[in-house]
Amino acid sequence: MFKLGLRSVLAHRLRFVLCTLAVTLGVAFAGGAMVFTDTLSHALKKNFAVSTADITVTPSSPIETGTDRPATFQAEVADRVAAVPGVASAIPQLMVSDVEILGPDGKQIENYGLTSFGAAWPREPATAPFKLVDGTPPFGGSQLALDESTASRAGYEVGDQVRIVTPTQALTATLTGTTTPAVAGAAAGAPLVTFDGATAQRLLLGQAGWTSVTVALKPGSDADTVSKAISTTIGDSVKVRTAKQVSADGEHDLDTTFGGFSTVLVLFACLALFVGTFLIVNTFAMVVAQRSRELAMLRAIGASRGQVTRSIVAESAIIGFLGSTLGLLIGIGVAVAIRFTYETLDLRIPTASLQVTPTTIIACYLIGIGVTVAAAAPAARRAGKLPPIAAMRDDVSAPERSLLTRILIGAFVLLMAVLLYAIGLSAGGLPGVVLIVLGAGTAVIGIVMLSPLLSRYVVRVLMYPFGRKAPVTLGRRNAERNPRRTSATASALMISVSLISGLMVIAASAKASINQNIDDALGTSQLLITTDGTPAFSTQVGDRTEKVAGVRSVHRVRTETGKVGKTNVQVTGISDGTLDGPITTKFDAGSAAALGSGQALLPRNLATTLGVTVGKTFELATATGTHKLTVGGIVAPNRQLNAVIVSLPTYRTIGGTTSDNLLYVEVADSNHVGQVRAEILGQLTKDYPSIQVRDQQAYAAAAREPVNGVLAAVGFLLVLAVLIALLGIVNTLGLGVVERTREIGLLRAVGMDSPQLSRMLRVESIAITLLGSVLGLGLGVGVAAAIQSAMVDNGLNVRDIPVLQLVAAVAAAMLFGVLAAVWPSRRASRLNVLRAIAAE
Repeated sequence: MFKLGLRSVLAHRLRFVLCTLAVTLGVAFAGGAMVFTDTLSHALKKNFAVSTADITVTPSSPIETGTDRPATFQAEVADRVAAVPGVASAIPQLMVSDVEILGPDGKQIENYGLTSFGAAWPREPATAPFKLVDGTPPFGGSQLALDESTASRAGYEVGDQVRIVTPTQALTATLTGTTTPAVAGAAAGAPLVTFDGATAQRLLLGQAGWTSVTVALKPGSDADTVSKAISTTIGDSVKVRTAKQVSADGEHDLDTTFGGFSTVLVLFACLALFVGTFLIVNTFAMVVAQRSRELAMLRAIGASRGQVTRSIVAESAIIGFLGSTLGLLIGIGVAVAIRFTYETLDLRIPTASLQVTPTTIIACYLIGIGVTVAAAAPAARRAGKLPPIAAMRDDVSAPERSLLTRILIGAFVLLMAVLLYAIGLSAGGLPGVVLIVLGAGTAVIGIVMLSPLLSRYVVRVLMYPFGRKAPVTLGRRNAERNPRRTSATASALMISVSLISGLMVIAASAKASINQNIDDALGTSQLLITTDGTPAFSTQVGDRTEKVAGVRSVHRVRTETGKVGKTNVQVTGISDGTLDGPITTKFDAGSAAALGSGQALLPRNLATTLGVTVGKTFELATATGTHKLTVGGIVAPNRQLNAVIVSLPTYRTIGGTTSDNLLYVEVADSNHVGQVRAEILGQLTKDYPSIQVRDQQAYAAAAREPVNGVLAAVGFLLVLAVLIALLGIVNTLGLGVVERTREIGLLRAVGMDSPQLSRMLRVESIAITLLGSVLGLGLGVGVAAAIQSAMVDNGLNVRDIPVLQLVAAVAAAMLFGVLAAVWPSRRASRLNVLRAIAAE
């Protein structure tokens, strides 16, 4: 039976090309994601195994801090560690992010998404995760060193003047040496600028402090024993890890990071394969129908039902194997191309041999073959039920089950989806969104099961405006005559269109909500200063802005991460008067005056989550420890202040950062806003090229950019599913031409010309396309509207349905439907009339 399946595939290659292509695209997506992430993860994991420290001591923080806000400790900790028995040396280290390296043209050097790090040159260079390549180590506030890759890309040589922007100030210093990129830790392979210890603390932290201590052991000392002794000596204020533990933690973090990235891409691959499943189901259903007499003949000459079924399964397995093999090879090629691109850009990301693991290979083949065989199984079962006597009949066809059971199950599933929607809407917030998304998935299943019943009537209604001429009527009836086939083809497009339309509605609603929230929140500030570089910038930016003629006041906003109980929060410090005009606020309880007494203001949703009211106290954990604060007011939803709000003096008390994140600028004369903006830029651009000075409209536009970016990225991934859905239409029409060869010959014989035949097939394609588009549009818009309703109190408070964009999407789908009929039409028009009439 396997040989028979192989011969069938080879004899009817064209029938199975599109099936193989669908499997190939999906597997390529999954394989490429897994190979690339495995390769990069493996390369970076090697960095944790080459740590120069036997033991690493880092500050212990009550919250998880990012590289942009590391916890620090003082030098005396290193002295105390050095005194522990078994320790040969304890060298304090400093490495943080939030550093901008400017090129000779004054613009930030392109880092292609990598974070730039700043570090201190340690007292013992052997303990550093980088090595000197050329020149000498930096010394004093006017010298620095750069990693070799960054210096080369920027065109810097030893002795050149290099401009740097740190969290505390901008400066120009002499390049005294070049180093290798860091080979261990979070900064591995990233751009790196180094200073001497005292200068690094002043420029990178604005105060004395270190981010870690690297410990070298005396010969014969046991790392576990010494690490326990260090923990006992220093206490809970530090975290002590051996080299083996550092390596394990680093690998875990990388697995988490790359695992999440890979999972997202694999989910899109699964979506592509799911959409491709409908194509495979249709192909095998039509092939079995066309080969019914052949299969019945196999039964007549002695083949059992199981053997006939296995022959069809063998065909699907061969297609799945071919598609998986091609997909895996293409995926490996994509991973190689991405790595080559990084190397071409001279990004010294640690390299490793291409990691094509057995897990990836097995997963690709299991996914590809499993999906193909599962999709072909219904047709294989029907083929096995053909009776041997059917070989003597001309009108033999594979038996099909009644639609009644399918329709009843579909109706029940759709009812469950409606219940999930209702519960999700009443729950609201993130739990409500999860229920609505589950309801959406359930609704897809229900609609797919009900679509054979819907297709006849919906197609008839949708095609009514196209008139009643013969090609139109025949094309419509061709779409109606086999509701299973039409609905399966349309369902693939329905899923793709529903995702795209839902994404469009959510994106439009998010942008409209951002506009309204900013309009409601921004008061008297005509200008806002932010940065497109690092999240925070030096206080010198605000100091210089205050001195610009025409500026009446500058209000500062600083932000860092905190935690209340198990809830992660943002902590925002604001200068006096910020809530008296620059930001418009409404209070559910309390007032802004509470900030002056050291109390905190909470947004309504956070207060509800924490269960606190005005006058109640709560504990806020930051990088410096745990602090008790009193609630002085509850703020209505406000995009600009969705955080625990305190005054700047209180913010400094709880150990907040010394850098600003946002400045609100009030101009003395509103008629001169443009002139004042130009003067501010003139003061800042040279030293702070990433600083952006925007008016309220431009600030709102910038706030919308991330939504546009997500929309573009996800939309690009969904195009793959759309292409596979369109392949399904091409496949259905192409196989339909083969199936209706005699019918087409008779139509030509009674006078239908080639243009009319092509028009008939185009109408059939448009009917299928419209059916899928309309069902997908209704489902996508409905789900997106429900999600918006559930997220009203979480920032998505405006519903915006982009009607013109949705209509354009449907029109584009129709256009592609017309294009999908081109190849089948040409094939049909070239049929020899006499041979077609004689065909069985």
